[in-house]
Amino acid sequence: MIRLDDFQGTPEDLAEFITPVWRETYQGRMVYPDWAGDFFRWQMRWDAPGSRRHMIAAYDEDRLIATLLGTSFPVRADNELIRGSIWSWMTIDPEYRGRGLATLLDRDRVRRLQDEQVDLIVSYRYFGSRHSLAEQPKKVQAKPKKFNRTVGLWVRVLDPRTVGRWSLKAVDGWMSRLSFPLAKVPGPGKLDSFIRRATEQDIPRCVELVREQTAGMPLTMAWDESTLRHQLLGSPLVTTLVLERSGAVEGFVSFHILDWVGRMSGKVGIFDLIVTDRLGSGAALALMNAAFRTMVEKGAILTVKVRTGDVPASLMWRCYFVPRPADSHLILQWVSLNREISSRSPIHLLWR
Repeated sequence: MIRLDDFQGTPEDLAEFITPVWRETYQGRMVYPDWAGDFFRWQMRWDAPGSRRHMIAAYDEDRLIATLLGTSFPVRADNELIRGSIWSWMTIDPEYRGRGLATLLDRDRVRRLQDEQVDLIVSYRYFGSRHSLAEQPKKVQAKPKKFNRTVGLWVRVLDPRTVGRWSLKAVDGWMSRLSFPLAKVPGPGKLDSFIRRATEQDIPRCVELVREQTAGMPLTMAWDESTLRHQLLGSPLVTTLVLERSGAVEGFVSFHILDWVGRMSGKVGIFDLIVTDRLGSGAALALMNAAFRTMVEKGAILTVKVRTGDVPASLMWRCYFVPRPADSHLILQWVSLNREISSRSPIHLLWR
């Protein structure tokens, strides 16, 4: 008998279920992340009170057969502070597909969030491959679930030769090899003496900077000290660099590294926050190059940032990022409110 429940197990148990299912579904067909227990421990805020209510699992007797995972975040929508959440990792055992489990998981998610008075579900649907099982607009009938916009990635190659071997598409591998003259990461310069790892003492200033950079956007993460501390310092997987001059932090970047599987496994650096509005162009470039060097030291072969307009395009071009075509839908699913968010305005949300 199939039942829905909070996930029972460890982060490692969760990865041991999700990763093999994604491997069986997508290996050799499209690029996918190779999830690990430490990543879920960080993302799900594993030990936080109530976190299990956002880890929905389907069981057949004692056998885990499906998951849907999320995390709550404060969100600012048109200058109104609301309770939001980001969801991903819809994973269904291939033996149980076609039985309506995705619908059951979604309904249970909405019920749980209504009980908690959470107003908004943020999620993404990948359509960049015909092999993707992600939900598409023509299959969505519920009005609260709105396909707000399509989004793509900024991509910056760090190791052209390895990316050439890693890419599933021959044209991507060929293009990455051609990027060799631009892919070399500059060495440290005079501004690097102002760049260091973030500490606990930097959090209040970082909150101030990210709020300043995202002010006026119709939809943003409403970072406070607790949520930003966890995002920037909450796991060995995450690296946060700040640029400090005259005793004041003027900008910061934060990223984590995941294994992504193409023709083989390769490490990819994922920028979550690039906050450089207070920096001049030279200082912003120095901070980004310091992040690239750290990624290379950790074995990353390329790095990405979701394109939602929260980072100046001029900075990304100067860093030799290339905008890839939009290949994902941003879904805004309203639980207890109903808001219209412009599909053209810059927004600031995490990409998961």
